Amino acid sequence: MTGVACKPLLNLFASGCCRAGDKQNDRLLHGLAHPSMDERHWIISQRLLRARASLSTDGEAVAAVLATDPESRRPWARIAAARCQEAGLLSDRQALVQLVTRLNGAAAWVEAAADGASLAPTRLAPLERALWDMTAEQAQATPLLIRVLAEASRLAEWQGDALVSLNPLDPAGIKTDRNWCKGRLLAMPRIPSASPDYILSGDWGGDDGLPVMPWVLSTPWAFLLAVVGYVQDAWTAEGRGGLLLELPAGQQAFQPTEIQVLVADPDGAEVLCGSLGGFLLRVISRLNMAIFPFEPGESQINTRLSPLIGELLRRKVWRYREGLSGEQGFYQLHPEFSDACYQIAGARSFDLYGRGLRRAVREQAEQWRIDRQHRAVRERMVA
Repeated sequence: MTGVACKPLLNLFASGCCRAGDKQNDRLLHGLAHPSMDERHWIISQRLLRARASLSTDGEAVAAVLATDPESRRPWARIAAARCQEAGLLSDRQALVQLVTRLNGAAAWVEAAADGASLAPTRLAPLERALWDMTAEQAQATPLLIRVLAEASRLAEWQGDALVSLNPLDPAGIKTDRNWCKGRLLAMPRIPSASPDYILSGDWGGDDGLPVMPWVLSTPWAFLLAVVGYVQDAWTAEGRGGLLLELPAGQQAFQPTEIQVLVADPDGAEVLCGSLGGFLLRVISRLNMAIFPFEPGESQINTRLSPLIGELLRRKVWRYREGLSGEQGFYQLHPEFSDACYQIAGARSFDLYGRGLRRAVREQAEQWRIDRQHRAVRERMVA
C-alpha cells in the first residue's frame, strides 16, 4: 500500500467521502463504510467515526483500517510483540499488563507474531512516515502503534457485515426521507459539507432573496428545528401533552445561550428534560444518523445553533413569545410558516416525506419525559 493509494482513505476521514474503485481499499472498506447507490463512492460510517474518536489523527485512523488486512498488520504486530517482550523484562510487571490491556482484541495478533518479534524497520516505513511522521520501530511510536492495532481489531469484526447503500442527497431538501435516513451524516452546525452529495451541510448562509420554505428545506439544521416546531404545533392541537421550548431568564431571544425543553404528559404536568441541543442529539441518534466530523456535546450544539435561532426568528420560521408575569418566554412555529407547511410545497416535505423525522421528534420527546420521571422516582427512593 503506497501513500498515493492511501489518499482515498485520508479523504474519507477528512471529508467523509472518497472514490471507490481501488481493489484493496474496496475490500477493506466493506462493512466499514457505506457504499453509494451507484458504487462509485464510499461514505464514512458511524463505525469509522467511533474509530476516529479513539485515535489521535486521520493518519492513525487510516492505519487502523489498513491493519485489518493481515499482510499490512504483520510487520506492526512483530514490532508490538518486541515491545511486549521488552516490557516483560522490566522489574515492574505492570508495564506488560498495561500494554496487553491496551491491545485489547489485537493481543492475539501480537501473540501470534511473538516468534518473529523484531524492532527492525518495516517495509512500510515510507507509509508510516506519511501517516504518522515517524516509523513504527521508534520508541515514541509505541503508544500510537498499540492504539492502531487495538482499533483495527475492533474494525475487523465489522468487515463481514455490509452497510446499507446511500442515495445522493436531494439538494432542494424536498424528499426529506432520502436525506434524513439511516446512515446519513449531518455536518456540525455552521460547517459546510465537504461532501455535499452525501453529507448534509451544517451551513445556513444561503441567499436572503430565497423564499422561506425553499431556504428551510435546503438548510438541514433549519429544517430540523422547523420540524420540531411542526410537531409542537400538532401535539398542542391534540390537547393531550405537548412540547415546550422555553427561554431561561436573562437571555436574548435572538441569540440564546440555551433553550430549555419541557415535555408535558397527557394530564398536562410539565417535566423539564434538558436543553434543545441534547434533544436534537437524541433525535439524530434515533434516526440512526450521526454528526460529522465528530459527535459533539449538547453544549456545543446549543452554542453553535444560537445564531440560527435568530435567523429563524428573522425569517419568520419561528416566533418568540414573552411569558406572562412570572413565566418564561417561549418559542413556537410562526403562524405564517405553519400555514405554509400545510400548502402543497410544505406538505410534501413535512407531512408525506417527513413522517419518519416527525415520528422521531415525538417519540424522543415522550421517551425523554418518561426517562426523567423514572429518574426522579429513583432519586426520591434513594433519598
